[in-house]
Amino acid sequence: MAKRFQEKNFLVNWLKALILSPGVLFPTAYLLVYFSTNIYLDSDYKKNLTQSIIKATGHTLLVQIASVKSDLTFDSVTLREIELTPMDFRKKNKQNNCDKVTISALEIQCPDLDKLLLSTNGRLLSTETICNKILAEKHVLSLIQ
Repeated sequence: MAKRFQEKNFLVNWLKALILSPGVLFPTAYLLVYFSTNIYLDSDYKKNLTQSIIKATGHTLLVQIASVKSDLTFDSVTLREIELTPMDFRKKNKQNNCDKVTISALEIQCPDLDKLLLSTNGRLLSTETICNKILAEKHVLSLIQ
């Protein structure tokens, strides 16, 4: 029986060493930061971005963004299904969809995205940058003017 107890300790110690090894800890920490950043981007950051676009256009557009995701290297943000509708569109004609602009996917370079959760200034700067890039799209420019 002494032999079996030693094998059990060996297996438990080996599993502890594996879990605490840098080869497992660093990827786990990176994935934790990546997933938490994407959860933040798709919830609070998306709300802040839509409010920023509405303010930048002078409350003339309704904005809907389906999802906001970062890439694995935190260098860019991909926005999916951006829908921009003029505020007076609902009053005029609900059948006519010519004024509505839909962008299926938009990838925007946004360096230092990994520091987004830690810095308020970084958050505001990246929101302004992304807002300006969305409003600079050629389809959106015709809608604003």
